[in-house]
Amino acid sequence: MSQLDIKIGPKIKAFRRQLGLQANKLSEELGISPSYLNLIESGKRKIDGDLLLKVCDKLKIQLSDLTSKNRY
Repeated sequence: MSQLDIKIGPKIKAFRRQLGLQANKLSEELGISPSYLNLIESGKRKIDGDLLLKVCDKLKIQLSDLTSKNRY
């Protein structure tokens, strides 16, 4: 698993929480199980391109919001 894969999950979780969206609600909208979403958010599972685009759509964010490096 690449460093990018590990960092995307926690970013998804952060954006979801900013929206006040429950994990089970997002997983339902994405058509995946809450446990699978949890694995993605914790960086334990990779996320494929189609699902990644769905996540961006549901969270109303750009793909670059998840893939850009944090600026310090």
